[in-house]
Amino acid sequence: MQAVDTSFSKILQIEGTLEHYHVPKYQREYTWGKWQWEKLIQDIDENDAGHYMGSIICVNDDRELRPGEERIYEVVDGQQRLTTLSILLLAIYTKYKMLEEQIDMGDFEESENFRKHLASLRDKLIKKKKEIYSNEIGSFKEDGKFCFLRVQPSSQNSNLNDYLYIISEVGIIKKTVKPKYCGVRLIYKTYKFFCSQIPDDQLGLENLIDKINRLIFIHISVSSQANAFILFETLNNRGVPLSAIDIIKNKMLSELEKQNNMNIDDSYEKWQELLLYLPDYQIQERFLRHFYNAFKIDKNIKIDKYPKATASSLIGIYESLIKKDANTVFNELIKKAQNYHYIIEPEEYEEDSLTNYLIDLKHIGTATAYQFLLYLFCLEEKISFAENNLIEKTISLLANYYVRRNITDFPATRDLDSINIELIEKCDKRLKSGNKLSYQFIEDSLLKSKGKPSSKETFREYLEDNLFWSNSAMARYVLIKLDSIGQSREYNTDLWQRNEKGLFVWTIEHVLPQGENIPQEWIDMIANGDKKEAEKIHEDWVHCIGNLTLSGYNSKLSNSSFPKKQSLHENKKFLGQIINIGYKNGLALNNLEFQVKGKKMSLANAPEWKKEMIAARNTRMVNILLDVFKFNGE
Repeated sequence: MQAVDTSFSKILQIEGTLEHYHVPKYQREYTWGKWQWEKLIQDIDENDAGHYMGSIICVNDDRELRPGEERIYEVVDGQQRLTTLSILLLAIYTKYKMLEEQIDMGDFEESENFRKHLASLRDKLIKKKKEIYSNEIGSFKEDGKFCFLRVQPSSQNSNLNDYLYIISEVGIIKKTVKPKYCGVRLIYKTYKFFCSQIPDDQLGLENLIDKINRLIFIHISVSSQANAFILFETLNNRGVPLSAIDIIKNKMLSELEKQNNMNIDDSYEKWQELLLYLPDYQIQERFLRHFYNAFKIDKNIKIDKYPKATASSLIGIYESLIKKDANTVFNELIKKAQNYHYIIEPEEYEEDSLTNYLIDLKHIGTATAYQFLLYLFCLEEKISFAENNLIEKTISLLANYYVRRNITDFPATRDLDSINIELIEKCDKRLKSGNKLSYQFIEDSLLKSKGKPSSKETFREYLEDNLFWSNSAMARYVLIKLDSIGQSREYNTDLWQRNEKGLFVWTIEHVLPQGENIPQEWIDMIANGDKKEAEKIHEDWVHCIGNLTLSGYNSKLSNSSFPKKQSLHENKKFLGQIINIGYKNGLALNNLEFQVKGKKMSLANAPEWKKEMIAARNTRMVNILLDVFKFNGE
């Protein structure tokens, strides 16, 4: 076994002996989603060069290579990270190609530098050569040359075909036919996400490439699959190394004993009080980051060399704070943790208007806003607020803001912490000048500065498009919001309810089924039997909100015909009643009216389900949402 620390640039070096990383056919498909993509971009962007990315375990016989022979590793552990980084390189390559027209090719130095960067990116993605040895497997042939992917994804669920299509789309290999349903699978989604998130300018791209190249991995190479799996199991079953929270806790308890003569057992019990409010490790780490970002406006909290807390700077920040005054920091953390717990777990408190606002905010997915709310909740209301209901109004503003942000992906995730910190600093400056905080001030400070959101027109475009495809969580949220508008006292279903396994009872149901194989009865309905036309309609409309509803019986609806989905029911013998579980179940979402050719209809009573019905319902739903989530003045 060989284990070495190495940078990503050396893993995919472009000179000398090249190494390729192929994911074997038996490995599972690519599974990373939006949360991991955002986390990766955030880690690269926020942390210093040399950010640690974990280990890669691969198999190679480690024999001496013949002249010109490729070293091909089979990846046992690390395929998600390698595949994602390779797709990120593809997105950067795409952005570089778009800049080509802006480069002054008459300027030799500038054009040569541009070509070198482009060639370097290409060489990290593919290697082409005229001849190969018989044991150099995994290549494909094009124009008489053998092509090796530097990172070759799993072939499961068309991952490899989708990846090859993207490489062809950016012009690195010959254009290939777009695989069917490529656009709705994760490889292509990852590529489109990165294209939307990374910089557009050359300097920004070069800085990003530099940080990617300097990412650090532990590269572990073994000689057999058996050894690889033994190692994999050992690493995953052995004790977890100390986390940032563990290190900070140990430092805190040690300093409390030194600075305040506090008994180590007493300080440990006090630490447990903190954990009562923040039992989960990830929440603990996030709280420590948010605490610093929210209260570094206090000169006793601010550490000059840390403008904001990140995962990599957390230990350094708290070592400095603890060294300065462990007891004060400890007491402040415990006091603020109580407020933080209320913000992140409002369901555990008595129901009132404020907890309902917080629950709604939690459903949207707005964790980055918690640092601003933490600051707001810790202010003295009578002294600081111009309005009695300022917090409720502010949470409502944040809900509207983050619905738009999460759906349009703007502002970028990497900017959200800075936006919240800037908002806190503006509020603090206003209070120190002797003025109180008003809703109008908070709204203006958020919407008219660095945090300015997408326009209403852009918001409409994203809502109208295949929202489930781009953001299934937000598709679910807006569907529930639409249903809640039509709810009454007699009808008030909890669409966020979870079962004993923690899974949602009500799940998103596609009226026109989302599966790739469209049932014949649906082809006949939506396209008069024309399969190609049906596939085109399916690709364009299947994931838009106009084709979505919610159901507690999704598996029973499945690929059924539209009339069956409408009228599906169960007989409750002991009641002697027929219970509707299809679209006639009374759900407000299913009774929402729209017009087609002057006729009013709903999902519950439409005579058929064709493109024009989906489009009309989609437009109606979008118009309602635009009104619900508008800002003042829109």
